[in-house]
This record gives sequence, structure tokens and C-alpha cells, in this order.
Amino acid sequence: MKKIVIISAILVILLSVAGYAWLGGFKLEKISEVFSQLRVVYGTPYQGKYGDLKLREIVVKTKQLLEEPARSGQLVVINYDSTASENINQLIGIISSDVLPETLQNLTQDTLPAGNYLKIQLYGHPVVRSIPEQVNQKVKKYAEQQQITLGKEVIEHYFGSDSMWIEYPIIK
Repeated sequence: MKKIVIISAILVILLSVAGYAWLGGFKLEKISEVFSQLRVVYGTPYQGKYGDLKLREIVVKTKQLLEEPARSGQLVVINYDSTASENINQLIGIISSDVLPETLQNLTQDTLPAGNYLKIQLYGHPVVRSIPEQVNQKVKKYAEQQQITLGKEVIEHYFGSDSMWIEYPIIK
């Protein structure tokens, strides 16, 4: 009986570790300083609580825009105040070099200025990735160590369900 319990426990542990690895839990986060050109984001603004249904609807509609065959680009979320806790102020949109502005007339336009950004690359399924507060703490700690001052905006770039990067503007 003891043998069965021990073997079952080992099996559960091995399956848990394998599932964690399969979801990308062991992939490391990378922080680097990068230069980005001027970029234009077309999207829908949102102000409110993080878990609101309206926010989910905006994300779904933006993803549907990217699924159109004639359009390419990436999903981007601009957080205008990275210190907000309960209520958020965001623009959920797309960056695309081949999108003509007239095809996105109903959307709000924002420009991300050219300049230096601190970028953290995150890999793996959201279930095993660090939570946003942990990511912000890591980036802020790195910025302090490198004596870098960060702006308030945070730009999240999504690439499918298993990778993303977040950019923090560097203030000179």
C-alpha cells in the first residue's frame, strides 16, 4: 500500500513538472535596452476595472481585426499609467506597417515615439508567466541598478499565446 502511494506521488510530481515545462515555465525572461522607431497604434481606448467584460470585448474585436486576410500586425496594449492598481487606462490596438489609416477610421490613433526602451521578453503560457506586478518589480529593479529612469507608459506586445514583450520608455 505504501509503495502505491509513493509511486503515485512521484508520478503526479513528474506529470506536474512535465506540464509546467510544456507550458514554457522554465523559459527565462530577458531584459534589454532597445531603440524603437516611431510607431503608430490604431485601437480602442478603455478606462475601468481590469476584469470588466467591456475590456474583453475590445481585445476580442482587436484580435478579429488581425485575423482578416488582408491585414497583418501585432496586438498591442498601451498602459498609460503603470502605477494604477484597480482602474486602468489603456489603448488596445494594433501596430502594422501595411495598414492604411482609412481602413481603421473608427479607431483611436496614438503614436509611440522613437527612442530608447527597456524591453522584457516573456515566454510561456500566461498560466506559468510572472504576474504583471512581478514583471514591473523586476524591470524597476533592473532600471535602478542601471541608473535608468522609466516613463509612466508601458507597452505590451503580444505574439500568440506563448510569447510577449513589454516596453518601458526610458527618460533621459
